[in-house]
Amino acid sequence: MNETDNTSDSPIQPDENNFLKKKSWILLSLFSALLLNLAFPYPGISFLAWIALVPLFLVIMTGNLKRAILSSIITGLAFNIVYIIWMKEYKHPAALSGGVFTEMLFFFFSVILSRFLFKNLKLKRFQFLRVFALAFGWVSIDYLKTIGFLGFPWGILGYSQYDNLALIQSASVFGVWGIDFIIVFSNAAAAAVIIGLLKDKKLKGNTVNIIVAAVLCAVSLITGYNKISEGKKQNFKTVRVALIQANFDPWSPDLRGNIRTEFELTREALEFDPELIVWSESSVPFLYEYYLKRDHEVAREIDNFIVSLGIPFLFGTIEYGDKDAEESFRGNYYNVAVYYNNGKLDDVYRKIHLVPFGEWFPYKKIFPFVATILDKAGAGDFTPGEEYVVFDVGDFKFSVLICFEDAFGDLTRKFKLDGPGFFINVTNDAWTGSRKAEVQHFSISIFRTIENRRSLVRAANGGVTACVDPYGKVLDSIELFTTDFLVCDVPVIESEITTIYSRYGDFLPKIFVILIMIEIFYVITKKMIDRKKKKNKM
Repeated sequence: MNETDNTSDSPIQPDENNFLKKKSWILLSLFSALLLNLAFPYPGISFLAWIALVPLFLVIMTGNLKRAILSSIITGLAFNIVYIIWMKEYKHPAALSGGVFTEMLFFFFSVILSRFLFKNLKLKRFQFLRVFALAFGWVSIDYLKTIGFLGFPWGILGYSQYDNLALIQSASVFGVWGIDFIIVFSNAAAAAVIIGLLKDKKLKGNTVNIIVAAVLCAVSLITGYNKISEGKKQNFKTVRVALIQANFDPWSPDLRGNIRTEFELTREALEFDPELIVWSESSVPFLYEYYLKRDHEVAREIDNFIVSLGIPFLFGTIEYGDKDAEESFRGNYYNVAVYYNNGKLDDVYRKIHLVPFGEWFPYKKIFPFVATILDKAGAGDFTPGEEYVVFDVGDFKFSVLICFEDAFGDLTRKFKLDGPGFFINVTNDAWTGSRKAEVQHFSISIFRTIENRRSLVRAANGGVTACVDPYGKVLDSIELFTTDFLVCDVPVIESEITTIYSRYGDFLPKIFVILIMIEIFYVITKKMIDRKKKKNKM
């Protein structure tokens, strides 16, 4: 991408010799990485997200392309090594290095695309639009990194605000993307103001951006408070759910001991008269249905236990899906949630969005060496499910999200279209041994409740086991990495509320992508026309 300096009337002019002397740009890049890590959980000082990108934007707004590239690498590397350090627990060095590289790559694209859009939008009377263009570019890359095989929604600034409930109620319209845009835009506007003040102590064209940022925040807060107030007047019915947090290693050789721990916790939870019992993902870490058909002792013991309770029961296990190839074990394996109702195995949900590399790698034939590395590391080889399943419990319906599926707004809303009254997430993040990892995942899942106005309960092996209402409020939770259970009355909204987001999904970042393509087309076309004019003059 070629770049040219901005017109003389621009409020922001590159001035590397005076503004960013010597190596100060390196310190600014590292400072952004520090602020980003502090803004996300742990420790989750969320207000820092509103200034975290300012140091980085000072560099990319004033420096040349080489400096922007180096700055993006420094910030992206320093941020992501700390942010997803828990990936090292996957027992293979490729997990952390691969995760950091992938996230850093998206961070790099965010910086370079945003800078290109900022530098090349030349509208003499509308210079303030350059800050909009920068924010459009950043949010668009955030969106693109959530789709496809490599989809991994960690590191999106909007998620840092998970505990600011009034502010994030806009997710019912825009998903996480609305608040993500406001944060990035505010950072860019602040950087532009600082540059203008340091250069000539004037705001010039940045006044509009300051006003826009303030208005967006104010509108989000006011409408958010109104939504929460409306929610308090809502008519809720409830369903009582028991969530079991067994806190064991699913691959421990003491299978029987682990299962009996779950039995004991379940019996204790029965004293509170639950209408539904939920065990976590991998709570039954073997081919349950396969071995049940063959009258395997542990599988039969689990079946007898569940049937004896006479209560609807959900748990995570593994399914071997090809009956014709059962004896050869060459068929498809699925990460599933099995549901018992009316004393019998009622239905199964097969996980649709699998963890890249950890659960599947669809390009084995193209990259066999990667498949070999994954096999040696003990990675899973699952097949994605295809059906959005809705289960019945009494008068209510619910859908299940397995593992990090609750991190994907567009996936969750597709379940919502089939009418579940609440969501259940069964997950096993305990392998990370990290509070940071557990809370990061939990903070992202909270947005699904607001986007769809549906409660979410989470049964996690090590945490966070919790109950969240349709407005993102955490009603109750269990301490991380403890062996315990939680019984909660899950609010179910009686009226059929369909939010704009649940109906139209990620329309906002898609609009941003279209606008970016239009600008890129405009810039390229204009450059071609200018070159022709120069040739004609010669």
